[in-house]
Amino acid sequence: MRIYRSKSLRRLGVVAGSCGLVVGLLLTPTGAVAAPPSGPVPTVYQPLNSSSPAPSITGLDRSIGKLTQSASLGRFSMIVVDPVSEKTIFNDQVDKARIPASVAKVLTAAAALSSLGPNTRLSTQTKLNGMDLYLIGGGDPLLSKAKGTNSLKSLAQKTISALTSRNQKNIKLFYDDSLFTGPSLGPGWKTSFPNVGVAAPVSALSVGGARVSGSSVSRVSNPAKQAAQLFAQRLKRAGILVQAVKRGQAPTVSTPIASVPSQPVSAIVEEMLRESDNDIAEVLAHLVGQKTVGDGSFAGGARATKLILDQNGISTKNLNLFDGSGLSQQNKMTSTTVAQILTKMVRGDKSQWAAIATGLPVAGRTGTLDTRFDTKRTQAGAGVVRAKTGSLTGVSALAGTVLDKSGRLLVFVMMGNKVGSLNSARDSMDLIASKLAKCGCL
Repeated sequence: MRIYRSKSLRRLGVVAGSCGLVVGLLLTPTGAVAAPPSGPVPTVYQPLNSSSPAPSITGLDRSIGKLTQSASLGRFSMIVVDPVSEKTIFNDQVDKARIPASVAKVLTAAAALSSLGPNTRLSTQTKLNGMDLYLIGGGDPLLSKAKGTNSLKSLAQKTISALTSRNQKNIKLFYDDSLFTGPSLGPGWKTSFPNVGVAAPVSALSVGGARVSGSSVSRVSNPAKQAAQLFAQRLKRAGILVQAVKRGQAPTVSTPIASVPSQPVSAIVEEMLRESDNDIAEVLAHLVGQKTVGDGSFAGGARATKLILDQNGISTKNLNLFDGSGLSQQNKMTSTTVAQILTKMVRGDKSQWAAIATGLPVAGRTGTLDTRFDTKRTQAGAGVVRAKTGSLTGVSALAGTVLDKSGRLLVFVMMGNKVGSLNSARDSMDLIASKLAKCGCL
């Protein structure tokens, strides 16, 4: 979870490549990094290197065994998998269900890419029925106010042109956010989350992250209403008389007059993982629920995610999901579940999951890992560890891939609950991941 970070700052980007082959990530090794470099992260996709020796169980235990017993990790679970052989080469409490924090987003990513499809674009549109104009949310979590083709400004311009061609200068505006149902805040969420910027109320129609203002982290209580009010302002400036702005569902007989597409789902997933964006995660989970089980809600998203994982051969033993972002402390999962997703992703068994690989933050380079792995003890992991972070009160997690000293790509998952200090837990996990990077461990 990243609350106060400006995404426009230090956005270095990760080049997304096609992933028809078995996926392996080779990242140019680097030394100590005091700050993220100014250039993009070099990324090369190639078949997994099966000629490099895999670490042995005893070798890994010698290298990281004592580190995993640190009191700073609390109630700890860890697994290391060799994707080539699909064998577990280190495990500690792997079947214990832990609170995953934002590592839950890995499950949301897999479900969204499977259910919605990586190339799908979400549509925000307007429809007309008499003098009633409907602004309809399609769940685009990156809809901006004015920037780009998938913006409210662009939709307003197209709508104004369509209304003008119809000589329609007098309308009532209704905002339709009916794609999602149920509560707008997740189970176990604090009611203060929107105000302090942790997450906005979940809505199928939202613009600019539902922020109170461009420079604010606080979110409005009704994202759809805010979007409609901003839309109405643009119509009025163009000479369209807007008599009212109300909530309402578009009748089936309404005529489509304009639409703007979102970025592809794959790009949305990458953004979610790289920046640990809670708003994107919840919208994707709701979309998965609506598409898969006809229920675009927190409960529907959780049920659909579990169903999709089952269908893809992922263990859902002891899995209990309540949201898509990992904000709820009620979420529980095993490290085995996460490791199986990452292993299939790395092997290329599920080609639609390629965006998980390209979205994972790179240690010392991008996203939520950009300022980590910058000490002498952890610099070996910089550039060669790609992992999803997770942080909640008393919870720390790290799950992803690491290229070891022998050139073998490994999958790892670490989850610590009831940790006393988040900083200490993070440091311990970074050190363990760096030990894996330095390890030949035969």
